[in-house]
Order: sequence, then structure tokens, then C-alpha cells
Amino acid sequence: MSFKKVTIKEIAELAGVSRTTVSRVLSGGVFVSKNTKDRILKIIEEKEYKPSIIAQSLRTHRTRTIGLVLADIENPYYSRVAKGVIDAAEAKRYNVILCNSNNDIKLEERDIRTLMERGVDGLLLTTVELKMKTIEDLRDKGFPFLLIDCKLDIPGVNYVVNDDYYGAELATEYLIKLGHKKIFFLGNRKLLSLKERFRGFKDTLKRHNIEGSGSFVPKKFINMDNTYDIDGIIKYLVNGQENVTAIFAGNDYLAVKSIESITGSGIKVPEDISVIGYDNIKISSMIKVPLTTIRQPKYLLGKLAAEQLLEILENKSNMKVRRVILRPELVIRQSCKRIGNYKS
Repeated sequence: MSFKKVTIKEIAELAGVSRTTVSRVLSGGVFVSKNTKDRILKIIEEKEYKPSIIAQSLRTHRTRTIGLVLADIENPYYSRVAKGVIDAAEAKRYNVILCNSNNDIKLEERDIRTLMERGVDGLLLTTVELKMKTIEDLRDKGFPFLLIDCKLDIPGVNYVVNDDYYGAELATEYLIKLGHKKIFFLGNRKLLSLKERFRGFKDTLKRHNIEGSGSFVPKKFINMDNTYDIDGIIKYLVNGQENVTAIFAGNDYLAVKSIESITGSGIKVPEDISVIGYDNIKISSMIKVPLTTIRQPKYLLGKLAAEQLLEILENKSNMKVRRVILRPELVIRQSCKRIGNYKS
């Protein structure tokens, strides 16, 4: 293996062509004959030539890099989204710089600034609760970005989302058909993705003339980093006066933690209380009481979002709004139980 850096000039001399011709081949130019192109590519391979990324970016004003801000890398949902993004980017020879905001709005804004300073060509954001001003600033600056699983219907904002309102309808309708009326929605409704899920939940209860439980998590159970004290919440629900018979968790991560806490308290799922989740992460089918949940296409969300962003980067003259909404599905397992006769 050669460790001496080969230059375009040396490649050109070996191929008997100009440096311009070599540059055209490297950039995918079409004004080079097949024989010449093949000869140059063979020399490039033999000499293990690696073009300078810095030089390329200075010349093209592009780095062929996109930034991805994840809300919570520990949540398996975001891992699958990231896999879809990375696969789609690599297929187009783009690199991905990944940041984890840990569900912190200040970290999200810092990550966005850092990625832009590093010269990424565009941004993909799985934002939890970014300030509207941050979104509008990105749009007004003309910086290419796209939201993943965050539906913001304001001019000039592109997104790829799961239909969270419909998914919440599916989950709530299923619980109601099983006879549940005292249903608690567990999730931080300040988060943009969970706002639509909570709205679908409340509207479905209303259509069935069901008041439901308060679905408000007392502040004492919300930690400084906006995570939940699940054990405290479960004890509050079980020992409270609401007589909750079912929990609709805003994501599978919360649902799995809830089942662990419930069973750890000597209460049975679904015999004593039913639990339904949202996302269909891998572990949801592997726990002791397999989780009934809403399947959303996590990998496809990431893949389509990256493809849409790359299309914007490659074709800036086409500035049409790009909005994709995917439909979720109900996955029935063993964590929910019928408790009465359903009447519509």
C-alpha cells in the first residue's frame, strides 16, 4: 500500500491528459470519452488516489455532508430513523454528522449552530420542541433543512411525518372497543410529536362521550431533564381515585418502562391494567408481556427524509414544498384486555 499522497497533476501525466480532464472524471463530467475515462479511473485505483475533501468543498462550496439532530439516541426509535438516514445518504455518497440533543431545546439549538458552522450542506431535525423562531430563521436564511416526524404546516417548511393523529385514534379506539373508559395518556405533551398524539386521543374520547382521566402528570413526577419518574407515576395511578384501567403511552419506551414498573409492584398486565404503546420498537415484542402498539415506519421515515433533503440539495432550482405523511398501523399483542361489552 502506498502512503505517498498522489496529486491530480501526477494522475494527469500518467494518463497523458490535462488536469482539467482528470477533474471532470472525478466530478462525474460527461465531456470525456469512455476510453479516456476508463484509463484515468484505472490509474486512480492503482495509485489509491483520494481527492481532498477540503479542496473539493472550497471549489464547489459543498461538503457532501448533512447534519442529523436526534432527540434521544437511547430511544431505539431514533436509532432506526438514523439508520434510514445514513443508508439513503451513503447511497448518494453523502456523509452524516449525528448529534444527540437529549430532548433538550437548548442543546438542539446549539447542535444546529455547530453543524452549520462545520459546513454541512443541509439539516435533518427530529426536533422535540424547537422554538418557532429557530425554524423560521433557518427558512428565511434559505438554509436547506427538513423535519422528521414533526408536522409544522407553516410556509416553506418541509417534513416527513407519521400521521400521529390517526395513530392515536387507532390506539384509543382499540382501548374503547375493549371496554376501557378510564384511560390515561402518558407522555410529555409539550413535545411536538406527542401533541398530535394527545390531540387524537382526546378527540377520540370526545367522539365517544368519554371524559377519560385527567391525563396530567403531576409536576413532582417530572425530573429536571424532563424525563419521568415512571415508578412514581404508576403508584400515583394505581393508588389514586381515577380508577384507571388502561394507559396509552406516547411511545414504546414509556410503555415498556410502565409495564416493568406495574409488574414490579405486584400488579398484572393486562389482567389489572392494560397498556398500549406507540412506535413498535424491536423490544416491544420481546418483553414478558408483548406490547400492543402502533407501528410507524421508522426506517422509512429516515430514508425518505434524507432522500427529500438530498433532492433539495441537488436541485435547488425546484423549490416546491416537500411534505410526506405516512400511515401507521395497529399491532395487537398481549398487553391489553377486554373488560366489558363495547357499545358504540
